[in-house]
Amino acid sequence: MDKKIFFIAAVVAALAAVIIYNLYSIVSLKQTVVVNNLPVKVKDIAENQIVPEKKDPITPVPVFGLPLEQAEERITKKKFGQYITSQNSPVQPEKFRGYHTGTDFEIFLEELNANVPVQAICDGKIALKKTATGYGGILVENCELDNQLITVIYGHLKLASIAKKAGDTLAKGEEIGILGKAFSAETSGERKHLHLGVHKGSAVDIRGYVQKEAELANWLDAVRNMFL
Repeated sequence: MDKKIFFIAAVVAALAAVIIYNLYSIVSLKQTVVVNNLPVKVKDIAENQIVPEKKDPITPVPVFGLPLEQAEERITKKKFGQYITSQNSPVQPEKFRGYHTGTDFEIFLEELNANVPVQAICDGKIALKKTATGYGGILVENCELDNQLITVIYGHLKLASIAKKAGDTLAKGEEIGILGKAFSAETSGERKHLHLGVHKGSAVDIRGYVQKEAELANWLDAVRNMFL
């Protein structure tokens, strides 16, 4: 009989311990509040006056600078990867065909006869500066993006306005030169605008169009790293 009484007493004691523990847990939870999206015990706040520090959210910073003032407003015709033909082109008459390897930044009406400065979108070194068919004046810059070499093409520039030469360095935001005159040799007979192309690697490829969509894999959409 004594053993039975002892066993029953032990069971009752164990059940009582479980009930007390659960009650304590419930009370503790009720004494927890959320401060700055973090759980904090009321006791800790009352005794220590400690409030978790709220960290400011990280704001992404654009990798590339703007090539022209009000750059985003100027992207109104040919965008990166757009397939252009003489029938669907937003520019008429159109003499090119293929997938556009860059982004065109247009001028505003009042800039037709004004000097429009072009800035470097990244820190780098000038790889090439010359006149090229389809572009007129062109400058090519080697830069880095995510620790990888890239090549930036600035097309339709007034070559005489570019003071620096191949081998010189450019700083992000530094003025390169100005846009070439519309429908002149400075733009290879094209409208006044900036063609900005970016491709992987340091080997210079100044093509403004490629004929196969798969070839675009070697090119980058500069705008994605410009406006965040």
